[in-house]
Formats: sequence, C-alpha cells, structure tokens
Amino acid sequence: METLLDQLEMIFRARGLTSAHGRVFGALLLAKEPLTQREIADITKYSIPAVSLALEDLAKHGLVRGKKVQGKREKVYHITGNLVQMLRNFLKKLKTENVEPLLLALSVSSRTPGIEKLRKEVESLDTYLDSLLKVEVK
Repeated sequence: METLLDQLEMIFRARGLTSAHGRVFGALLLAKEPLTQREIADITKYSIPAVSLALEDLAKHGLVRGKKVQGKREKVYHITGNLVQMLRNFLKKLKTENVEPLLLALSVSSRTPGIEKLRKEVESLDTYLDSLLKVEVK
C-alpha cells in the first residue's frame, strides 16, 4: 500500500498539488468503503488538519465528496472522480488560465520575429490541448 501511495503522491505533485493530496486520494481509492478524516490520517500519517485541507481541495476538483452518515459524528469521504478526470481538469485549467491569455497578449504584441515564433508555438500548444480535451476515455 505504501508504494501505491508513493506513486499517487508523485502524480498529484506533478499536477501541482501536495503530497497530502496524492496520499489522501490514494487512501480513498484503495479503501473498500468510505473513510473518516481520522481514518485517512491514520493511513496517510498526516495530521487531521492536513487531511482536512487536502479533502477540501480534492472536493473542489470534483474528486472526492464527504457525506454525513446516520449514527456517526464524523463525515465519511469517498472518491467521486478519477485520475483521467483530474488530468482533464488540469488541461482545461492550463488552457483557459495560461495558454489563452498568453495567446491574447501575443496577438496584440509587436510582430517581431521572436514574438511571431512564440505565437506559433503557443497556437500549436493550444491546438494540441484542444485535441487532448476532445478524447473520450471509457
């Protein structure tokens, strides 16, 4: 289990999130049933506040959801998304928050050879991201 959590940690860190995000997601992914924050903390060896922050962020990304269970004081958390969805969300965000604004800035910049070369490269990246976002994974 530790090796799998290490691998998920690296995937999430490559995405710009923390080690805690990867380990919390991994703990939930590997669990047979939803887990409380305390159970996640025990598995990941992170503090409950660190787990809480990671769960909050993962919920914003649409990857986990917490729900109140009758008879329990704590919420339990389960996976609602997957790694493909996480990558797709990352690519969408990269495109809308970075690539598109850069293209706009380059379109109003002077037409020097360096700017033109960069504009063509960024347009190529934008096209590539568009094609990746169209791919359906079953």
